[in-house]
Amino acid sequence: MTTTDGVQERWLECQLDKGMFSDELAVTYPPQGEALCSVFVPIDLVRGKPGARGRVRVKVIKREGKTLAWVPSPEQRTIIPVAEQDLAELP
Repeated sequence: MTTTDGVQERWLECQLDKGMFSDELAVTYPPQGEALCSVFVPIDLVRGKPGARGRVRVKVIKREGKTLAWVPSPEQRTIIPVAEQDLAELP
């Protein structure tokens, strides 16, 4: 696990779909049910294939008893609440 100033880098389970460009994928969290977040993410931060469940590399922050993930995207940084069971250690 990579840690910097209380921020951990982890994998977050998500649904993957084709992006608008060949160097990105659409990432939706959670992978099933109502989406909290759907953003385009650079393909080098994603593991998996479009049309299936996969993982996106996120920064995890713990605040006031909640687990938040900072999802990277070219336009903005999106911070969403996530379930601990949807997070995995980096290899």
